Order: sequence, then structure tokens, then C-alpha cells
Amino acid sequence: MSLFAVVPVKDLIGTKSRLSPVMDPAGRAGLTLYMMCRVVKALRAAGVDEVGVVSPDPIVLGMAEERSDAVPIRQQSRGLNPALDEGRAWAMEHGAEALLVMPADLPLLVEDDVRAVISASGDGLGVTISPDTNSSGTNALLLRPPDAIPFLFGVGSFEAHCAAARERGFDLQVFEQLHVGFDLDTTGDLEDLSGKEES
Repeated sequence: MSLFAVVPVKDLIGTKSRLSPVMDPAGRAGLTLYMMCRVVKALRAAGVDEVGVVSPDPIVLGMAEERSDAVPIRQQSRGLNPALDEGRAWAMEHGAEALLVMPADLPLLVEDDVRAVISASGDGLGVTISPDTNSSGTNALLLRPPDAIPFLFGVGSFEAHCAAARERGFDLQVFEQLHVGFDLDTTGDLEDLSGKEES
């Protein structure tokens, strides 16, 4: 199975704005880049064949290529789901048989977490979804084939992706795991991070 991964990253201007009470713009940009590199390295170490970083930001794309061995994909569209469609098109053009989507803001993610998501997906056609800690958003989405379902990221995306898989008759696996479920968006998340790193 040829497994590709896509990691979307927004423009660094204004990134992680909900952290503005405790971080200046440069700090938030640096945090975003750090987390992106961590996620990409975990994906590569877990044996993903190719990792693409989709972003409109040239700094993000440069760092993805130079420091993380990822393929930079300059985003032409606007919005998360259209960006992921661009990433999916790149993956399928290069022979991907399965596609793993992960956000760039998973500060606890390590190689074994990625391997666990892949293992949970099994070997057949299907959709594997890892929700965030609130079981609202989608923090990992593995599609086999890559175009199994449309991207429905946004409010309530976990249930939306589950429903799409059922509607199209694909086997659905839900994989819940702390490191995959924890994304860093708010000052509360930042405060929780140290405790979760110890668990």
C-alpha cells in the first residue's frame, strides 16, 4: 500500500490568534512551525511514503522542505477543505493508494501514535477517523482509497466525516488516542500541555 500524508498549515500571519493573550505574533509563528515539523517528522518516521505540506505561506513551505523532508504544496485556493483537496490531488497524481490527513498543531504526536492510527485502519478499503478530545473535530483522517469521502473539516467535522463514510458504504473505524486527540489552540490548551506530556 502506498500511503501519503497531507498536513495543512495556514498563513503564519495571524496564526494561533487565540494564543495572543500569552504570545506575540513571532512566538505564535514559531510555535506553529515547531509543531508542523514535529508532525511531519512523526509521519516520516512511521513509514509514510510521502508527506505533503499544503500552505499559502512561503516560510512554511520552505521549512517543510528543508527541515522536515516534506513536499511543499503551494495552496492556490482559500480555506482548509479546498487546501486538502489540492493535497489529495497531488497524492493521487503520484500514485497514493491511501491518504492520511493530520493537522499541524498536534504537539504531543510521536511516531508510535501515527503507527497506531495506520494499524487501526486495517488492510482493506475504509475510513479511519481520530477525533479531538471533545469528539467534535477530526485530528486524523485516513482514507483508503484517497477519495473515499469529501473533506468536511470545520465545526462538527468528526460526525460529518463518520456520516459521509457510512453514506458511501465504507468500513468505518474510530480510533481515540490522547496524543492524536490533543491539539493546541487556546491558552487553556497551552496550560494543559505540560501535564499531558507527562501522561
